[in-house]
Amino acid sequence: MVHAEISVQGSTLMLGDADAPFAPPGAAPTSVLLHVYVPDVDALTAQAVSAGAELLSPPADMPYGARQSMLRDPFGHKWIFLTPIAA
Repeated sequence: MVHAEISVQGSTLMLGDADAPFAPPGAAPTSVLLHVYVPDVDALTAQAVSAGAELLSPPADMPYGARQSMLRDPFGHKWIFLTPIAA
């Protein structure tokens, strides 16, 4: 997956296509996949699910040095929450 990154006041915004592996099989396509680095991916994922988000991928340690989860909000937008970890 190729993406573009821009940093704004210490936050990184990444823009790219929602292709595999980030698009779950059989799901309707979305025009946006938002990657957001957060202090605690597990806590924010639980909070989002309790507020009505659909959990697409539970928090898991990834080989590129981040713990991440993927959700779909009630408007259909997909979110990836990430917390850096030691690779």
